[in-house]
Amino acid sequence: MRNILALARRILQQFAHDKRTIVMFIVGPVLILWLFSVLLDAGTYHPTLACVDLPEELVKALVDEEAICIEYTTPEIARELLADGKVDAVLTLKDGVLTVLVEGVDTSKTGAVLSTVSSAVQAVSIAQRESIQADLVAQFPNLGNISININPLIEDMEVAYLHGDDSWGAFDFFGPVFIGIFIFIFVFITSGMSLVTERTGGTMERLLVTPIKPYQLVCGFCLGFGVVTIIQATIVLWACVSLIGFPNEGSLALVVLVAFSMALVSLTLGLVVSAVAKTPFQVIQFMLILVIPQVLLSGVFDLANAPLWMQVLNKCFPISYGAEALRDIMLRGATFMETGFTIAILWAFIVVFFVLATVSFRRRKTQ
Repeated sequence: MRNILALARRILQQFAHDKRTIVMFIVGPVLILWLFSVLLDAGTYHPTLACVDLPEELVKALVDEEAICIEYTTPEIARELLADGKVDAVLTLKDGVLTVLVEGVDTSKTGAVLSTVSSAVQAVSIAQRESIQADLVAQFPNLGNISININPLIEDMEVAYLHGDDSWGAFDFFGPVFIGIFIFIFVFITSGMSLVTERTGGTMERLLVTPIKPYQLVCGFCLGFGVVTIIQATIVLWACVSLIGFPNEGSLALVVLVAFSMALVSLTLGLVVSAVAKTPFQVIQFMLILVIPQVLLSGVFDLANAPLWMQVLNKCFPISYGAEALRDIMLRGATFMETGFTIAILWAFIVVFFVLATVSFRRRKTQ
């Protein structure tokens, strides 16, 4: 019993002398659970619809279903807004057929649109029948309750897709995001753990006393891990598209470029963390603070109804840009010209983290 208590005391003393571990041990879970609570309480999503020359009764029914209706006279403008993500669907009515053109990538938004439109169409049909029956009763009060046949305002509803088709599900929508997330996490853990292990084993200290410059040290790690990560990204993407069945409407080479860029962001961030962390355990703790919040705000959850500060924070994380680029390429068939700005932002993160890592290793070299 004495030996057990002595060992327990030793472990508690180690925690007591490591204030950083204690703080991250508490702050990490609280931060993540708080983000979960905000995301899951975001509320019901109400679609934004572009209504092209629709009857007033249908527009009113859509508004009653809490949809946001924007009326347009030309379908071309409405379609451009749909392609830009400004609206969730374009509604047109011709010869009694209501056509609902959805963007098609986000299945949750597509479901919200179809549910809202179906309820509104049903409400219009009921209101039309009740109105005609009320007029007949007013003109012929002795008829009583009668069964009437009417020509409905909307005889049928067709669904068209700007991207994909009705076979796409949630798996297809979240697939590109998960590809970026897993590559980012695995590279972060691998690079951070490897460098901390080298430092605890004395290899890093021997490197730092050689004439090698800090930026050369960081470049060497980036080159070595970069070759490994580009091979990893290529194999993972090939397996996802060819074996698992992820849809890919764009260039596979462009997808590899984005995945490799995300891996380099993760690698350089791992270099920064490894310069601060003293043990592999602290690398995991930093992941809870620096990586998991990025994952939660990267596109796994819909942020349309999230607080404004959370939507702004989403634009400050590299995983968000990588996931957005992968989704645009794989699901929307975006080209390099269309995703070039997003890829440039990823490389801006790489440069920033590279500089921070170089500064961190320079400080260790001069100590």
